[in-house]
Amino acid sequence: MSLLLRVAVASAAHDIVPSWPLDSFIAVNPLAGSESRPFESARSLGPLTRQRTDYLADHKRGRIVLADLEAAVRLRIPELTGTVTIGETTLPAARLAALELELDQSHDTGASLRTSPLSRLDEITSRWVAAFLTPDPLWPMPHRQHGLYAAWRTLIRHDPSLAPGARRRLRGLPEGPDAGLGWALDQLGVEADDVQRVLALELHQLPGWASHIKWRAEKVGDIDLTSFLAVRFGTRHALQIPPSLTGPIPREHEPATELQRRAELLAGRLVGTHVGPVDISTVARVLAAHPTRDHLFTWQLAYELNYRSRLLSSLSTAHAPTERPGIQVVMCIDPRSEGARRHLETASTIETFGFAGFFGVPIRFVRHRGKGAVNSLPALLTPRHTVTEAPRDDATATRRVTAARRRDAVDRALHAGESGTATSFAFAETAGWFYGLTSVLRTFAPGLLARIREERLAGRALESSVTVADAFTLEERAVLAETSLRMMGMARFGRLVVLAGHGSDSRNNLYQSALDCGACGGNPGAANARAATVIFNDPGVRELLEARGISIPKDTVFIAAEHNTVTDAITLLDTHSLPASHRALADDFLRRQSTAADRLVRERARDLPGASPRHSTTRLRRRAHDWAEVYPELGLAGNAAMIIGPRELTRGVDLSRRVFLHSYVPEFDAHGTGLETVLTAPVVVAQWINHQYYFSSINPDLHGAGTKTVHNAIGTIGVLAGQGGDLRRGLPWQSVGVGTALLHEPLRLAVIVQAPLETIGQIISRNQVLRDLFDNEWITITARERRTDPWMHYTRYGWHTAPLPPAEGAQQ
Repeated sequence: MSLLLRVAVASAAHDIVPSWPLDSFIAVNPLAGSESRPFESARSLGPLTRQRTDYLADHKRGRIVLADLEAAVRLRIPELTGTVTIGETTLPAARLAALELELDQSHDTGASLRTSPLSRLDEITSRWVAAFLTPDPLWPMPHRQHGLYAAWRTLIRHDPSLAPGARRRLRGLPEGPDAGLGWALDQLGVEADDVQRVLALELHQLPGWASHIKWRAEKVGDIDLTSFLAVRFGTRHALQIPPSLTGPIPREHEPATELQRRAELLAGRLVGTHVGPVDISTVARVLAAHPTRDHLFTWQLAYELNYRSRLLSSLSTAHAPTERPGIQVVMCIDPRSEGARRHLETASTIETFGFAGFFGVPIRFVRHRGKGAVNSLPALLTPRHTVTEAPRDDATATRRVTAARRRDAVDRALHAGESGTATSFAFAETAGWFYGLTSVLRTFAPGLLARIREERLAGRALESSVTVADAFTLEERAVLAETSLRMMGMARFGRLVVLAGHGSDSRNNLYQSALDCGACGGNPGAANARAATVIFNDPGVRELLEARGISIPKDTVFIAAEHNTVTDAITLLDTHSLPASHRALADDFLRRQSTAADRLVRERARDLPGASPRHSTTRLRRRAHDWAEVYPELGLAGNAAMIIGPRELTRGVDLSRRVFLHSYVPEFDAHGTGLETVLTAPVVVAQWINHQYYFSSINPDLHGAGTKTVHNAIGTIGVLAGQGGDLRRGLPWQSVGVGTALLHEPLRLAVIVQAPLETIGQIISRNQVLRDLFDNEWITITARERRTDPWMHYTRYGWHTAPLPPAEGAQQ
């Protein structure tokens, strides 16, 4: 029975997507478990689109036009690609269906869902799990060392929040979570044939906790879903709440009377446009192929086609420059880098590239004499190489590390003093004046406090290098370098090449790691940039690359940097290792990046709530240090597309910081292996990010984290909205909206590639993850082989010419 129950739990959890804790927050598609099925089939799990009124509002302001609706109908319903005769006029059948969508009908075409009031059960379950998982609590949970179920079983009989009768029902609880879950299911009368379905439905009642526990079971091992479900069903039995046997139920197919009503409404409009007599049965046959339950998906696709077609028409057909650039900057594919690259390239001597922010060097990074390590690599990978720091001066390093540890000890003591039940008042009496001053500075002069902090940190900066040779063999380093260069298509080199990782610096922000580099495991990318720089500057690596057809000039020097996405400043790292011959070039880069950063900060101020381009750059940057600022930056809000191709496709084009940009030159990747890596790794990560923003916008109550103003942190593992309920997964509302309005446009990721269509098709066909994403329309891919070719849209049935905006003056 125990083994069968474990199998049932594993099967029930199949569609549950693991979610990382806050301190290493990784974007995920909350519905990733459904990617093997068509996008629309996930409607049973909740809304997948906005409401009809939102799309109608977009239509009225021109964000969606009739041509978009018609193109969406043709793509979604191939049988409506022909024409029909209505009265004395022949129309495309798709346009007839699209015309109906323009009618402002009052009925709701969304899914009708049934839910049950389980707030009491959710609150109790959440309280026990939170108590067990809270790291280093001042009042630790008794019996925690024995596991969640054992601790709960021992303590629940003394829980005063449960009525005496409820506690008595739990007297028969057996030992062990497997036996406890089986016993609770028996007490609740769940039949053996229904167990897996009941368990699956239960996991979706608290998807936040279920997702995190699934991650924790794999990475930590102190809790699993069997224990969680044993506690959950045991509490159900205590409260006498029967388990759910059915999930959300979508509305049934529309009856014939509804189809007749729709046809008559549209016929009335057509008569008003002087098409002559209208055969309602002809209209009804067209509309029958496009039932009302599908209307919102057509609206969503039209919304996406409008953006995608405008994006495609904006791309350049320029030739690649031939002169050697003085400075090259490689930045993360993150959309926030798009603005920085655009402003840097106003200087003709600077050329930029886009590449995943870990620069192809997956590492586990340990600072000099550090007590912990950081897994700075994509979540798809497992760390196998540990990189450490080697200080230039051991004596100086020892003094600074010792001082840093003393400060950490003081900080921990102060935190315990101000948080402890018995010590907080005494702490306030003795240290209140100091913290009062600090609070005043934080509130009224955050910029001053930040400058003091930065000056102290600058004075303690440790000059060091990273020990790459100890982590990778020479051959491994050469392979990493060759792979990175071929993937991004870097065939020529300037005298100075800046590898700029990125991170975000803000105060009092639980979602700090969500703003850092996703390719670096939710960490800043400085460590990876430093490691990659050492590899590219290595003479031994260059010698091996030369033998493989990649020649890096002797006067080319790589240097690491970090882009702060809040202030947009790019700081050079390890400048002590820069040769004197390149110092002037580095100084020139710093001047140019400072100008570019100021321009970008003002540009971003147009979209940032509470900011204005009229404000000084000092005032705009001060927001990063304000502990009350809930919008230090907008992160990846607005992300909508990923472009994989040479820079001349996008250089000089304002993409509004909405596009992931991955450099790629097909001629440098004869066998398509680089493109396959891009499609199966960076594209997958980009769609995780895209879908996290999408669903946090579409369904913020279920898939988002709610407003920051009521967040209650559970250590570093996550947040609750208030005092109980589910662990909130996804993004806070301040990442996607302001007030009641959305800041983020929820669009499924549009992947745009310049590469041979045959190569792309072969890559998709042999990778199941790509077939799921593209064939099932979770994301889309549009491509062309050469800059003079038309753009082609991929479908499971083949390539088709991609819709582009109507010519100026054409009928909309």
